[in-house]
Amino acid sequence: MTASLNPYISQFAEEFDAEKSSQYRMAIQFSLGGLSFAILDVTTETLIALECYQSELLADSNDLFRTLERAMENKGLNNKEFLSVTCLIDNRYCALIPEPVFSETDQTKYLDFAFQIPANYSIESERLENAQCFNVYALLTAIKEKVLMKWPNARITHSNCLFINSMMQDAENDGVFVNVRNRDFDLLIKRNGKLQFFNNFKFTTKEDFAYFLLFALEQNNVSGQDAPVRFSGLIRPASDIIDLCGRYVRDIRFVEDPHTIKVSNALVEVPFQYYYIHYQALR
Repeated sequence: MTASLNPYISQFAEEFDAEKSSQYRMAIQFSLGGLSFAILDVTTETLIALECYQSELLADSNDLFRTLERAMENKGLNNKEFLSVTCLIDNRYCALIPEPVFSETDQTKYLDFAFQIPANYSIESERLENAQCFNVYALLTAIKEKVLMKWPNARITHSNCLFINSMMQDAENDGVFVNVRNRDFDLLIKRNGKLQFFNNFKFTTKEDFAYFLLFALEQNNVSGQDAPVRFSGLIRPASDIIDLCGRYVRDIRFVEDPHTIKVSNALVEVPFQYYYIHYQALR
């Protein structure tokens, strides 16, 4: 079934060459229902490739990994060595625990409080230096095993680790930050350079989205007329969600390219917010 899947984004620069994979760094994002990967050429510090899939057929770790291997095979990359590989786990199974109360032995308890973690998941944690907390998250054990079997030195992390750390880097950049997926979004509020709030919300309609956004702002005493709201992820300025949120939020922005690395002309038509997390992983 996965053989019939076609990417909704597939952009490769003219200078892309599978035989130069040893000078490439790759970031792969896994989520049930979605898969994407980006490639950076370290010799030119240029992002040269982005490919993204979205389908209900990507329902388990086998489907996800088969799709990845077939996509890489199509580009001559499947059995190539990379300079580095970063695997980004993208799901809702995560919780932030303040440093003073974090205990590695209690990791499972932290997640059990909020979720029913399936048996085929394992628990990991990562310290978020810019937020003075730990992100405890669950990931499909089979994905972890498949990634490490194929790339033994791969780094595995949660996409929220990159999202939170990147938004907390600039102490002067307060406000509200929203990272949008297909049917859920993360919301982070930063005040006086510190993390004040972080949560994930599932939505079905644009009204759901606006309700959860405005509810979180109200509960944290943040005014949509004063604080800027910055969007990243799978959302465009010309969308029903942005149009509705714009009725209640005066200052809506989208994350901007910090020009830390260059982006190939092949990606010029792809909105930067779509691959913002990959960009952070490859910096």
